[in-house]
Amino acid sequence: MNIKKYIILFVVISIFGCAKRYIAKYYILDYNPLIYVETQVEKPFPYNLQVKEFKINRTYDNTRIVIRQSTHEVYYDRMSLWATRPQVAITNLLINHINKLKIVKKCEKTFLEERPDYIISGTIQSIEKYQSERYSRADLHISIYLIDVQENQIVLNYTIERYIPLYTNKMNYFSKKISDTLNEEFNVFLAQVINYFSRQ
Repeated sequence: MNIKKYIILFVVISIFGCAKRYIAKYYILDYNPLIYVETQVEKPFPYNLQVKEFKINRTYDNTRIVIRQSTHEVYYDRMSLWATRPQVAITNLLINHINKLKIVKKCEKTFLEERPDYIISGTIQSIEKYQSERYSRADLHISIYLIDVQENQIVLNYTIERYIPLYTNKMNYFSKKISDTLNEEFNVFLAQVINYFSRQ
């Protein structure tokens, strides 16, 4: 009887030992900001600019990457995760982009002792991978606003709505395409911000 128990135990251990182990992989939104002629300034504008953490649709407020299969069906990829929640990563990328271009005197997420002159806020409506039997793409939809604090009004708004074809199902390619798109779109938005500041 004891021999049978040992044999069963050995078989169970062997099965679990040979089973393929799946390890979650983490993906990063990151890029080196592009510098275009439209986004170059001779000297920083004398403003304090606050970039508030972006709001996000609850469906995407997750470290798990959202995969859409149809208009009414999504699922969370358990093995493919964002290293940082999208709203935090995207906010930090925009702050880094502004500071790299030296657009304003000071750009931060929070101001404690000083008061911002302008605020950038935004909402991430979607950031997902669309996948069907025929094709896959990276979908990104973000609304961004520039607010004049003194006037308490939106002076500039910009919408990112991109559907980027993906030629491989690898998640690192997906995260790279989202990152590259943010780089391009933030440049367009910041060119509009510079144009607005130059008229003040």
